[in-house]
Amino acid sequence: MMDETDRRGEGVKTGGGWSAVAAELRSAIGKGRHAPGSRLPSERALSEQFGVSRVTMRRAIAELEGEGLLRVARGSGAYVRADMPVRFQMGDKVRFSKDLIATDANLTRKVLSAREIPANADLAARLKLQPGAAVLEMCVVAHADELPVSVVMRSCSAKRFAGLAEKFTAMGSFTAALKEYGIMDYWRRSTDITARMPTEVEARLLQQSRLTPVLAYAGEDIDADGTIVSCQIGCFASERVVVTV
Repeated sequence: MMDETDRRGEGVKTGGGWSAVAAELRSAIGKGRHAPGSRLPSERALSEQFGVSRVTMRRAIAELEGEGLLRVARGSGAYVRADMPVRFQMGDKVRFSKDLIATDANLTRKVLSAREIPANADLAARLKLQPGAAVLEMCVVAHADELPVSVVMRSCSAKRFAGLAEKFTAMGSFTAALKEYGIMDYWRRSTDITARMPTEVEARLLQQSRLTPVLAYAGEDIDADGTIVSCQIGCFASERVVVTV
């Protein structure tokens, strides 16, 4: 039997198995080459295009269906989900503008509230502050067009980052705003992700049912010296976001 890497079909050359094919299709969907609601070419046509077996192509399509990018209708074919989920690429550098990808969607963030609070023991430990130190707490909601996809409580030292909420609102980017404080770059030290039911406030802000789970996460960012910049506790709307680690 001919090995799929030795096949010579016209079109895309993946140089790999089903995961490489899935990656190519995922990229094409993300770039809008397959519009939301459209039907993909037939399994046979895709197999010839990618130069792989139909079994391999079927596995790649199943992977994207499991991620929520495709809807497969028996006897009809594979369709790009019309309610296209936003893809979040989780890495050691978390940048909203680069890590969130949505087809034909305008991605925005808005600070819903900002306040100073005294650090409790847990928050003080996470931010490496003294208990009772002033902490700037910001509630930020991200939208894909008009649909909310995430809500996060971002906390940082109020003394070190005085006015950060206003700077972010003016600039639209935490990366740009942090440069005003001399932080040219920062990294995600750790991120923990769990599935749970949303709180009443989270469900309201995400405009979803309290019976629908969210992908909750907790993370901490550090600067080039390893000093804590901020910590975040938030969640993604699980039916609208695909998280890639």
